[in-house]
Amino acid sequence: HCYHITFKVVSQLVALMRIGQCRLSRQVISRTGSIYKCFSDISSSGGKSSSSVHLHPHHRVHLLFGANTDVGKSVISSGLVRAAASTGRDGCHSPANYIKPLQCGGSDESFVLLNNDDQQKGRRMNDIRCRTLFSWKTPASPHLVSRWENVPVSDEEVVSKLSTVLQDIDNTNNLEAASITTVIETAGGVLSPSSSSPLNKTTTADHWGWSTQADLYAPLRIPVVFMGDGKLGGISVTLSSLEALWTRGYRIDAVVFIEGESGGDSDEYDSIQFGKGNAEALREYLTMRHQIEPNKEVYDDLLRDDDAIVCLPPLPPMPIPLDEWYRSNEGSFLRLHQLLDQKWIVK
Repeated sequence: HCYHITFKVVSQLVALMRIGQCRLSRQVISRTGSIYKCFSDISSSGGKSSSSVHLHPHHRVHLLFGANTDVGKSVISSGLVRAAASTGRDGCHSPANYIKPLQCGGSDESFVLLNNDDQQKGRRMNDIRCRTLFSWKTPASPHLVSRWENVPVSDEEVVSKLSTVLQDIDNTNNLEAASITTVIETAGGVLSPSSSSPLNKTTTADHWGWSTQADLYAPLRIPVVFMGDGKLGGISVTLSSLEALWTRGYRIDAVVFIEGESGGDSDEYDSIQFGKGNAEALREYLTMRHQIEPNKEVYDDLLRDDDAIVCLPPLPPMPIPLDEWYRSNEGSFLRLHQLLDQKWIVK
């Protein structure tokens, strides 16, 4: 009953906050505790019961899943953070946050910071905050390195720490920011293992138990930006990964591809745009599935918005920096950022 009465009012207030009229909107919401409480009791997945974190409505959070490792999750995460950090208006503080729950070797956090050090936009570095929650030295699957390095991390520890960090971000910026954006980058592919631990319920006498990435974060019911595979052979792994997410109840707000290399030895493959073709195959698949199951909204949700499925140009070869690539695709990232904002408010 509370949800039906206040949802329209809250949506209008959040919309005002996100287009820059932040001072008035913040005052209204901060003085209307009942509205905040009612809204915070509703899951961001549309009101279903869940163990999701109760966040302020102007704090948008998305999980970034990928069809596989090395499809460009960190590249897209960085682009979304850039877009979020550059959309502050009228002096309103709009912080962007990047979280990497599980890191095995290297530092995706450092990559995101490196590709957001852009003073030409007049952006302060404190607008972008990055955190790695658990890390291991070895570049391998989390379920293995946690055993090899004898640093177990259970599913409950990951979800609990992530929930705490999200709540801390929310509490810190609640009345200071016009909007808050948080991008959480998962590890590997949708069904790649998470870290293992003897405390996980799947532990046996032979090994520490672990969950897949999709199962690990499912209780939080956070909507998804999905990174498809833009290379030759990427259609099947993209579609199967999306189905795995839908089966577990995830809401997918957007799918992004980066145009991949042909992988062929002949020049005849150079003109083929596999990423664009994979994106088109996804649209055709969704259309066919929607005809078969017209009442299943997950297919229609992605077809409804033209910007919900996007293919970006190929990355420059290493070691060329990505600065120019990001600048040339700034419009695409801003449109994606705006689409995710709209879906967050509506849902």
